Amino acid sequence: MQTSSEPTVNAENAVYQPIINKNVAVALALLVNGCWAPAIKPPVSEITKLSTILVVPVESPPLEIIPDPLEERIPVYRHYRNMSVDFSLPKRLYRTSGGVIIAGLVSEDDDQDLTIQDEQTSPTLAIAAGSELTWTPTLVLAQQTATQLTENNIKVILNRYYYRLPMADADRNAQLTHWHDAISEWYGQNVTAVDYQHYAGIDAVLELGFGNYRVFEGQTSVQVLMKLIDPHTRQVIARTRAETFTVERAGQAAFNRDSEPFKQLVSEMSLHLVKQGLNDIGWRLQ
Repeated sequence: MQTSSEPTVNAENAVYQPIINKNVAVALALLVNGCWAPAIKPPVSEITKLSTILVVPVESPPLEIIPDPLEERIPVYRHYRNMSVDFSLPKRLYRTSGGVIIAGLVSEDDDQDLTIQDEQTSPTLAIAAGSELTWTPTLVLAQQTATQLTENNIKVILNRYYYRLPMADADRNAQLTHWHDAISEWYGQNVTAVDYQHYAGIDAVLELGFGNYRVFEGQTSVQVLMKLIDPHTRQVIARTRAETFTVERAGQAAFNRDSEPFKQLVSEMSLHLVKQGLNDIGWRLQ
C-alpha cells in the first residue's frame, strides 16, 4: 500500500511500487493529483487545548470502477465494445448485496444481486436509519476517528447526522462529476454553512469526507479529507487530506460475500489515513 499526505502528492515526486506497469503508474498519478484547497495547519499548542470534539461524517460519494464491472458481470458486453457495436446502456447508481453504492452501467440481464437506487429520492441522512441497507465509508471514518481520539484521552461526540454535500438532489446520480464538484466545494469552504453552536460543551467540529474513491484497473485508491471547525465562529481552523492506493486487486470477487472483502480493504486503508490526517492536524497520537 502506498500513502501520501498533502505536501508530497504530485505527479512528479510520487513513488509507486515497481510491480505497477508504467501506464498504470502514470494514470494513478493523474488520478490522485487534483485541484484541492490548500492545507490549513494551526499551531500544535492550539490543538492540544481541544478536549471535546464533535465528529461529523460527510455524505459519501458512490464508488467509481474503471473499467466498468458490467464487463465482468456480463462478459458479452466486452465483446460488443471491442467490436465497436452500438450497445448503449444507462449509467445508474446501484447497490451491491453488501450495500456498496456504485455508479456504473446496468443491463436488464443483471442478476438479482444489484439493487438500482431511486435517484429522485433524497438520501436518508440519519446514521441510525438505513445503515443496514447501505454501507457508508465516511461513517467508518467517523467511527475510526472517534476511537483514535478517545484512546488519546479526548472526549468525542459522534454526530447523529451526515453533513450533506452542497449539491442539488437531482445531481445525486451516477454522473460522478457532480459528486466531485460538490466534494471539492465542501473541502474548499473556509467558513462552514452549518450552525454547530447548539452543541453544548464542544471545543471543535471535525468533518470527515472521501475525495478519490475508486477502483482503477483492479487497484483501489482512497482519499480522506478532514476539516476542523471552530463551532462559535464557523471558521475552518485546520484542513488536511491524505491518500493511498493498493495494488491488491479488487475485481468482481471483492463484492462477493456481501462485499465484505472490499469493505474490509477500504476500512484498513482508511484507518491508516485517519491516523495520518489527525497527526497532520496536530494531534500526537500514541
